[in-house]
Amino acid sequence: MESLDRINSKLFAAVNGLIPIQELRNLSNYFNKLNYREAAEYIKSSGMDLSNFYFKRDDPFACFCYYRDFAFIDVPIFTREALESFQILELIKFEEGRVENCLIRGDFKTLFYIVDKRIALLAYEKLFELIPDQDKYETFWFVYSRCGLRLDDFPEEYIHKILEYRPAPLDLPGDAPYLEIYRGQGEPRSTPIHLEHSWTLDINTAIRHAVQSVGEGQVYQALIDKKDAVAYIKRKNEKEIVVFPALLKDIEPVQLISLAGLKPDLHGLGIIDRYYHYEKQLQKEYFYRPEGTHGIMHTRRVLLLNLIISCLQGYPERYINILCTAALYHDIGRINDNFDPQHGIESYRKAQQMGLINLDQPDQEILQYIIENHCISDKLAREHLDKYDLKDRAASEFLFDTFKDADGLDRVRINDLDIRQLRTDYGRQLLLVARQMYNNFDSFIK
Repeated sequence: MESLDRINSKLFAAVNGLIPIQELRNLSNYFNKLNYREAAEYIKSSGMDLSNFYFKRDDPFACFCYYRDFAFIDVPIFTREALESFQILELIKFEEGRVENCLIRGDFKTLFYIVDKRIALLAYEKLFELIPDQDKYETFWFVYSRCGLRLDDFPEEYIHKILEYRPAPLDLPGDAPYLEIYRGQGEPRSTPIHLEHSWTLDINTAIRHAVQSVGEGQVYQALIDKKDAVAYIKRKNEKEIVVFPALLKDIEPVQLISLAGLKPDLHGLGIIDRYYHYEKQLQKEYFYRPEGTHGIMHTRRVLLLNLIISCLQGYPERYINILCTAALYHDIGRINDNFDPQHGIESYRKAQQMGLINLDQPDQEILQYIIENHCISDKLAREHLDKYDLKDRAASEFLFDTFKDADGLDRVRINDLDIRQLRTDYGRQLLLVARQMYNNFDSFIK
């Protein structure tokens, strides 16, 4: 393979911008300010080669470094005092020892975990012939993902050479010959969507990226034949699909409601006024851990999400009241933040004992059904319907589905929201809102 350092020098900017420390002798300002001679003598006396120390002209926060082979270590300031106080020479020996042990054992997986990401690609290039053929493909994509690289940083022929070392077809989900993939982009977009190389199988990941920007952002979906996927990178649980853009098909925006689109209705439909009416009934004392995963903020978001879904769909006031009451008290019986299928029963019992429920009997029966069964599977919850005196079974079921979606949408807080488990059309359209709400709740209730 043709070496990348001759093809695309920007990939190795970290080392291309290094100036040997000895050249500072020609710069009197640096020479006098840094006490260069004393630091140089200290390094030489330790048995280290001064030629492996450099000035980094492009890094204002750590202007110096040690670089040799597969060790790249920042040096905060080039004085003997700094070298001693930060134990830089000891750190260098430690890092070089770790690298050497990996090379002796042929443990390239560990080596590319520990080598500094600024030189990881260069290390891959230098070690390419030593890496076993069956590991070349996976090792490259690990370096790629760890270093924040892009497919268009590389010549296409280089990537095709890497693909020749793929030991087996990618382990992609599903039986269909194609994949539905997503990408989230902030506005304004720096790269047109049809030229993007990095996508994901997880719409939640795409949404998270879309809302990282200052603007609203947009989520897109596309199709690609499985055989055309260049790589499937599971690192950081982002389920990244790398693809040549020319092979993307049917690119289109995902129809999601955003905060900007929702703003007129938050006030126009009285959603915010209703929110404050119910929210003032919340007390920290109701929760075993008010600031925890299932505490006050989770409850507030579930309350607002229930209001958004029910008001947008025009539910009658008594249904809205059932959902909001369920939101307020559905987790107050928890005594942990773990999987706990009993906490629904305990929450309703606690709300009753504290005199928090004041609904007419038919509505209270629906409320009890929702709270007690919200934390178990839908299948089991449906089997429990006959245990309750529900006058309107159909209404009970769709209110249960609404509540479960509102509660489920807030799983964005633990990065565990599965769109396939959402039950209502509005629930599926509120994925972006749920992430925006989690990121900045105050922007919704102003």
